[in-house]
Amino acid sequence: MANRQNRLKEVYEHLRRYYGIHTQTDFAAVLRKSRNSITLALNGNESYLTDSLFQKICAAFPGVFNLEYLLNGEGQLLMGGTLPDDEPHKSFVAGAPYYNVDFTLGFDIVVNDQSRNPDFLIDFPPYNDCYWCNAHGNSMHPTISSGDIVALKSVDDISYLINGEIYGIITSNGLRTIKRVRDNGDTVTLIADNKDVADQDIPKSVITHVYHVKGTFKMF
Repeated sequence: MANRQNRLKEVYEHLRRYYGIHTQTDFAAVLRKSRNSITLALNGNESYLTDSLFQKICAAFPGVFNLEYLLNGEGQLLMGGTLPDDEPHKSFVAGAPYYNVDFTLGFDIVVNDQSRNPDFLIDFPPYNDCYWCNAHGNSMHPTISSGDIVALKSVDDISYLINGEIYGIITSNGLRTIKRVRDNGDTVTLIADNKDVADQDIPKSVITHVYHVKGTFKMF
């Protein structure tokens, strides 16, 4: 893994020089990872030098980095094989990716498809470490209405969820929903803001993905 650490450092230095990504916080935001996870990876922590990390780098900068080199050291860092001149790239745009898909209709499949590029980026710094997608349904009305755009930040550790906060929940049996939560330990209560919708208890053991809803844009 030490070689992977060195190759990650090569990527980071290249981005600092040519893409205006000057800090580990910037690097983490582009990859929609926590700053701590990027710091640990750059420091050589094997648990964070994963295939997924390097796949995210290549997806964030399509056509720039050679995935085989990042994973296995085969070939050269850049797809073109040589470094560009000293003129910084002008094509990189900061922001979080927006996917024109409803959360309840396969959002997780879209964001995990390395071949799928976002429809565009939304550059709103407080949420640049998130994904954006569409809300669907009226169970969270009036807080979130069907068709609103929501900012979702991936939650890696679901051992404790913040009571009263809004999360996107995906389960192994196909449930995809955005609700407030009450963490009961082994179970989670899903609570709708629309009082016509009943609360629902689910075991934590069936939850596969959790996204914290950080904000919304209203669509009129």
